[in-house]
Amino acid sequence: MPHRLGPGWCAIALLLMGCGAPYAGPPQHANVRPQDFAVVPCGDALKLQACALAIAGGKRVLFGAPAGVGATLSPDDVGQLDAVMLFSLRASDIEGLDEVRNASWQAGRRTPLVVFGPDGTAAMGDALNLAFESADALRVVAEGMPPGGFDAAVLSASDVAGVNRWQRVFDTGDLVIDAHENRDGYIDYVLTYQIRIGISACREKPAEMAEADLKWIGCANSDLAWPLRQTRLLFQAP
Repeated sequence: MPHRLGPGWCAIALLLMGCGAPYAGPPQHANVRPQDFAVVPCGDALKLQACALAIAGGKRVLFGAPAGVGATLSPDDVGQLDAVMLFSLRASDIEGLDEVRNASWQAGRRTPLVVFGPDGTAAMGDALNLAFESADALRVVAEGMPPGGFDAAVLSASDVAGVNRWQRVFDTGDLVIDAHENRDGYIDYVLTYQIRIGISACREKPAEMAEADLKWIGCANSDLAWPLRQTRLLFQAP
């Protein structure tokens, strides 16, 4: 049963305190309505990891895929995931991509998972699709077909084209995401939904995000610094 290969934020509602604290489950955001704009923590809050789930206009887009991220997203969130935006192809930024792929497929995602990242992302996506092909088929035989069908397991991965060039990678008419690869091989993102916000994994504000009115999620001197520790509502519809 072959694949059809596609083209190529401990953080919780309350911060876990102390070593060995039990995991309290995925962050809660029941107050976030589909028409609102919020960022939800994912990944390990005790590490300076760049990881956030953006919810805007009813869409869910994951930024960063560190190891363990799959366990920090609720089944509803992961099952409704629309896209993954990678910051780099360094191991610390992509080790959780296979977790997200598996968890979202099993949770009911019905289409191939869209992934964007720096040069090499498309090739990585194709390689992961090929690597998981047999395992996916065996899993279907053993556990039954997930709601989305076999092809929903596929990663539809693409490269952000060109250093220092902005590219529109996601556009639903109300939620727009533009991406830019900087000289260090990291991707910076700007999200537009009622307001504009930048998301970056770097240690200083990228020159490309220098506009005074642009809020920024990134480093210690940013508006919201990594790691995010609670859900932040950026825009609330009337």
